Amino acid sequence: MKKLFLLFTLFSVLLFSCKKKDEISPYIQITSPNENSNHDVLDTLAVVGVVSDNEQLEYVKISLLNEDNISVASVITLFPDTKEYTLNHEFIIDNILLESGNYNLLITVSDGENETRKYIELSLNEVARELTGILFIETPSDNSVVIKKMKPDLSGEFVATVSGDFSSAATSSKNQTFYMAGSETGSLRAFSMLNNAELWDVPANPLTGAPYFSDVFEDDGLLYVSFFDGEIKAFDKNGTVKLQIVESGYNLLKIYKQGNIIFSEQQQIGTVNRRLVMYDATSSVMIQSVSSDIEIVTFCKRNDDNVFVFGNNGSQGFMKNYVISDNGFWEPHVLPTGMVLSATAVDENTFLIGQENGVSKYTYNPNSLTDYLPAVAATSIKYEPISNLVVLSQSASVKFYNYSNAALVNSIIASSEIKSLSLLYNK
Repeated sequence: MKKLFLLFTLFSVLLFSCKKKDEISPYIQITSPNENSNHDVLDTLAVVGVVSDNEQLEYVKISLLNEDNISVASVITLFPDTKEYTLNHEFIIDNILLESGNYNLLITVSDGENETRKYIELSLNEVARELTGILFIETPSDNSVVIKKMKPDLSGEFVATVSGDFSSAATSSKNQTFYMAGSETGSLRAFSMLNNAELWDVPANPLTGAPYFSDVFEDDGLLYVSFFDGEIKAFDKNGTVKLQIVESGYNLLKIYKQGNIIFSEQQQIGTVNRRLVMYDATSSVMIQSVSSDIEIVTFCKRNDDNVFVFGNNGSQGFMKNYVISDNGFWEPHVLPTGMVLSATAVDENTFLIGQENGVSKYTYNPNSLTDYLPAVAATSIKYEPISNLVVLSQSASVKFYNYSNAALVNSIIASSEIKSLSLLYNK
């Protein structure tokens, strides 16, 4: 009996071990879209064809890949649970940030053991960049901040009212997000510009009696935040900390990022000594530092190795050119009497500088400084390249000027003094 059982077991093992492996891969035939066809980003593609397998289809995936074979749009996964499946599905090229170029639509079919892939090369045209709104901040009281959005047609849209004070703001067109930071009492907040909903916040610590947040700067979807007590953090669109730098002995003030370098204005605690410090944005390691004799208002890129730094020493404004490779400042031009309030780059050679007594236009080559908007005290100033407009705030007004001739195009009156202007684009 025992021998019979062992023979039966051996026979069963041999029977199952001899089961034939499925070596036939699924079949794919696609009739739409056509190879090398041209489409626009945000188009809906009709993906039509037939997929089949000799046994059973497990899944069908439709994805869009860039030239580095990285998926760049939402992936669609289907589970046919049949041997043959007629594919007739809409695939939306839903990534507005895609640039013009060649991409591959990839159809992947699996039967659980074998996988077949079909690549269809497509040519895509990127979505044109458009201004979708101007975000501005009003502070009707010491403990209240109002966020408003002005559309390109100049119609207004209320975003939110929050409690606390205000220090700085920034927009992320990539994430369609508006960021606002308080100082001593106001939180750091992120708002979706798709529906004006608050996404996340980081509370301040009002018990310290000193500023908590100093400044914010957005770059490529990350928000860089300067904390007064000696920290720099970078937050992603979900509020997750992606980078942290801790500095002791200094209060951290203005922050800026260019390329892979984070610039931090710092003041030694208990003294008037200031310095500009550079950190590697990947490793968080300090690269270099240099003494500074101005209180920085803003930074503007001139080129990869040069950063214009605008600020004040007492009641007088200065424009300094910081050379990264030399780790030093030089003064390209003396500014008129008065404090610097704001500045913006028109291009790498041209800058607009807002001071108490008016806006000046500076060109690096030829090196010249001329009056641009005399008697206009621009507390915030932005250049909008698509419409060739200068957008600025003066007291409780938002003003629009034709950049080419400095002619006033339009003016909107707010309900209280405007503290900040930010431009929002569709991408």
